[in-house]
Amino acid sequence: MIPEVLRILDPGTPIASVLLSGTQINNVIFSSFDEARSLAYFATSAGVIVLDAAEIQGLQTA
Repeated sequence: MIPEVLRILDPGTPIASVLLSGTQINNVIFSSFDEARSLAYFATSAGVIVLDAAEIQGLQTA
């Protein structure tokens, strides 16, 4: 389900929270999704984070 959502998100979409293996990451911007490697890229105030889409449990857009 999450990879399908990541495929249709537009770069620059504000994400209020990402739930990742029980940890919540707040206030990020979706950058891109590498479908071949199942990696999602998000921009934060500290830089770019790369997440394995299989570990993402939920997304909440802003």
